[in-house]
Amino acid sequence: MKSILPFILCIISINTYAQDNFKLYYEETENGFIILADNDEYSPVSAQMDFRLENLKSSNGNNKVFVVPARTKRHTITDLTVIDRKKRIKLGYESSYNHGNHYQKKYDANFKYYLPYGKGNTFWLSQGYNGSTSHKGENALDFKMPIGTKVYAARAGVVVDVEESYSKSCTNADCAKYNNFILVYHSDGTFAEYTHIKKNGAEVKKGDQIKIGQFIGYSGNVGWATGPHLHFIVFFQRIKDRVTLKTKFLTGNGKQAISLTEKEQYTRAY
Repeated sequence: MKSILPFILCIISINTYAQDNFKLYYEETENGFIILADNDEYSPVSAQMDFRLENLKSSNGNNKVFVVPARTKRHTITDLTVIDRKKRIKLGYESSYNHGNHYQKKYDANFKYYLPYGKGNTFWLSQGYNGSTSHKGENALDFKMPIGTKVYAARAGVVVDVEESYSKSCTNADCAKYNNFILVYHSDGTFAEYTHIKKNGAEVKKGDQIKIGQFIGYSGNVGWATGPHLHFIVFFQRIKDRVTLKTKFLTGNGKQAISLTEKEQYTRAY
């Protein structure tokens, strides 16, 4: 293959938000370059790319989000074709990426979630959707429970991330960076995060396939917390933020799924 060099390469910046096992790179082709991605994560990853091109044309467009399937090698992002071989070539790009399908909007809104604790247990919902303490504008739930309470999967999925190394706790948002959590990817493209897990309290690891009702870890009082509780949230992941979703849970004997109400207590008898 005859090289098209010399050219100017300018990777302006790469910003990642959630995962380490994702790589963007380029290779030279007969007609220009190909931009590729390796995604070793257990969920799709969305990559936003803004190309800085001179004398090159992108086959897949520019300044857009590309979705790379889970566990994929050499996924083509775009082909860059030289316009005029007699002129200088410049390739540069900015990129940001995160878990999930950035474009996804549909999901199983009728799925019946298990309460995220063991059979025979009853706990208060100390804060509900759009709660006044820390859930403003967010569909998240706080179950008040003692440190060391067993946490169970509310839905089946694959574990895409685990953080269990922290022990620090405080009552302001600055401590959010110390949150321990288990992050699970569901079959309909949504994620669930089980937050404030105790230090070294996860009983699952990245890549584990988990079943609904499976024991996954122990609750704690780590990170941004006003007291021992389990923070539970279901969401779509976007490049820089989340779209949080309301869910329904099986309560009592498990015959009916309902929306949970703040300051009420719920028993899991199934």
